[in-house]
Amino acid sequence: MDTVEDIRPLSDRPFRHCEVCGARVAEDAKTCLMCGSALPEVAPATPAVAPTPRRFPFVRVILLGLIAVLILIGSVYVGWNLSRGQIGGELPTFTPTITNTPTITATPTWTPTPTMTPTPIPPQIYVVKAGDNLLEIAIEFGLTVDELKAYNNLESETIIAGDQLLIPPPTPTPGPPPTPQPGESAPTGEPYILYTVKRGDVLSTIAQQYGVTVAEIQKANNIPENSETIRVDEVLIIPQHAPTPVVEGNSVVVGTPTPRTSYAAPVMLYPADGMVIRGADAVVVLQWASVGILTDREYYQLEFIVPTKDGRDTIVEYTHSTAWRVPAELFPDSQVTERTCYWRVNIARLVTESGTPAYKIISRMDKRRSFQWEIKQP
Repeated sequence: MDTVEDIRPLSDRPFRHCEVCGARVAEDAKTCLMCGSALPEVAPATPAVAPTPRRFPFVRVILLGLIAVLILIGSVYVGWNLSRGQIGGELPTFTPTITNTPTITATPTWTPTPTMTPTPIPPQIYVVKAGDNLLEIAIEFGLTVDELKAYNNLESETIIAGDQLLIPPPTPTPGPPPTPQPGESAPTGEPYILYTVKRGDVLSTIAQQYGVTVAEIQKANNIPENSETIRVDEVLIIPQHAPTPVVEGNSVVVGTPTPRTSYAAPVMLYPADGMVIRGADAVVVLQWASVGILTDREYYQLEFIVPTKDGRDTIVEYTHSTAWRVPAELFPDSQVTERTCYWRVNIARLVTESGTPAYKIISRMDKRRSFQWEIKQP
């Protein structure tokens, strides 16, 4: 027959040990099996009492139910309004905060070179005197009538005494840069400019105008140190910088412009082609544009053809100026019917100075211009 074992729960007490030898003994033992010592009696274990289960109060159950019902009703209400779009605008909008990450930019170490701004030259004021006309004023200041009219916004050539005309400041004409010689560093910028002397000019005012000294202008134009004499329509070389000479043995290489093998034909400015000029007392000044700096052996060659009773005479002049005044004695005789004068400007180089100087044309030759030099009508 089956044996029913009595299963007892383990005691919650700690294990017993002999107080003499320390050996572990049974709970109900009275003598230590190891040393035979008598063991003290142990009080019987108190049976464990099961805790009484706590009952949840009925009131709390009711409150929790009501809270759950309210939450459910609120959720339904909010969902219904959201579907109709009525409270969409009331909801807070989440705006993300953007944190800018600084970008490290390398700072350049170079320093920009400052640009020199030239000081503008103010125009000159000319007060018209009795008997003046635009043509004479334009010739006096090296301008054309059209330039003078355009600068003063004039619609006609009528002027009266007391009027004030603005004369534009001279425009420097840059010369060709010199060709560097072997062993010479090339200069930067234009080495010089050309300036045509106007009435009333003196060396000191020209030097102040271009920021150079009078001595530098004298040296560039071979003017004696004890003289400041200049002539109207004379072309002056205004130095801008002096190239540093390089000594090679006993020779000094300087920045002298190398002669060109050829030039463009100078542009003729005044008189206009086909223009009519009347009277022997008329001021006739032939004017042309500069082609740049000319060397000591290069010249403007002016070829002027004037009608005479016997045919035509050709006058040839060599000059460094850009203007030539026609002498009044070249006015054609009253018996000449065909009164057309022709003129042209070329660039010529002096080839030989022995005996009669010989010149060679080194520019392109443009067609001649003409003007009518008529008798003044009574």
